[in-house]
Amino acid sequence: YVDAFFAWWESDLHQTLQELRITGGEPLMSGHTWKLIEWFKENQGKSQTKLAINSNLGFNTDKLMVFIDAIRPLPHVELYTSMEATGASAEYIRDGLDYAQWLSNVNLLLQSNTVKAVHVMCTINALCLDSLDQLLECILQWKTEYGRDAISFTLNILRFPSFQSPLVLPDDIRTRYKNQLATFMVQHKGYSYLHEHEWNHVQRLVDYLDVVKTPHSDAFEMPKLLNDFKQFHTQYDQRRNKDFGTAFPNLQDWYNSL
Repeated sequence: YVDAFFAWWESDLHQTLQELRITGGEPLMSGHTWKLIEWFKENQGKSQTKLAINSNLGFNTDKLMVFIDAIRPLPHVELYTSMEATGASAEYIRDGLDYAQWLSNVNLLLQSNTVKAVHVMCTINALCLDSLDQLLECILQWKTEYGRDAISFTLNILRFPSFQSPLVLPDDIRTRYKNQLATFMVQHKGYSYLHEHEWNHVQRLVDYLDVVKTPHSDAFEMPKLLNDFKQFHTQYDQRRNKDFGTAFPNLQDWYNSL
């Protein structure tokens, strides 16, 4: 299949395809991705295809600089990465993440001016809401420094598995997170660096967390969801040497009550 793709690409696909997006696993661990980047370098001006790459940006600075140097001659590259929390919370949610390295890599990528845009995809789950507003503030700082279109975010609400959904949280905690995001919207109302879709995504999440507009699952399902939540994170802590309470002190009392 790989050989067939490159044969098709070199014959005529590079002339007709508008955008090629490579998702994952981690594309930058694949030699085929680097082969495609090398083709763009060696055939500058031959293709107008936009190249988009998904990456967790979890590699070290030296590897990032190799990537930056490789894509510098390319006419249009966009990078998609995933994050929805900050610090220890983010590292708990995404096992193996070095959050400081991710921050550094995003910043270096924006500084390099080699990508048209960095897109941060946020998977909204029960745990990320504790620091989501801090992540959004960080993205707004990047927008202020590098430009409105240099970086953007989407808030994609997780619904399955259901026990990881924000709806598993009790009403008082959901309301607290809703108010945090509503405050964010008040503080940045009229902020010209926010795209319409970004503003709408925050508003949609505020409405989703509203206990009146989006009530809990039915009474028969909730005990099972709470049991699954507790059992999953108990096992996760044991198997990955993590500690829920350290990562989420604001949720610890509720978690211990399950």
